[in-house]
Amino acid sequence: MELVPGIKKAVQTVLTEKYNYRIEFQDVLVNETKPEFTGDYTVVLFSFSKILKMGPDTLGKELGAALLASKPDWFAGFNVIKGFLNLVMADGILLNFLNLHYQNTEYGKLPARGRRVMVEYSSPNTNKPLHLGHLRNNFLGWSVAALY
Repeated sequence: MELVPGIKKAVQTVLTEKYNYRIEFQDVLVNETKPEFTGDYTVVLFSFSKILKMGPDTLGKELGAALLASKPDWFAGFNVIKGFLNLVMADGILLNFLNLHYQNTEYGKLPARGRRVMVEYSSPNTNKPLHLGHLRNNFLGWSVAALY
């Protein structure tokens, strides 16, 4: 279960059922909501409102209400700000997502690309005293090496 594809599918379904408007999955734009706004994910409404000949705020309110009605286990609320539908995810769906991916130790790992990367660690002069700057470079080198 992935959250963004699930949101895209829900928006696609509501637009098809409520407005008889078929949209491609990749045409639904979903982003994380900016920190200054309330919500978890944001649906961009401008392309839909133009085609459906509705104001983005009106469309956002109707679409948000329809999403809440169709998937109450997914969405806890919504708000519309200047053509963007900010969705508040239900606590249960977020907990299920975290539990599912917490159990999968391979989640987030990318497959090997077949490339070798050399990371040069710092080699401080042992005749001089060590300080935090030396540790910083060691940790930076280790972090970059751990990415590959």
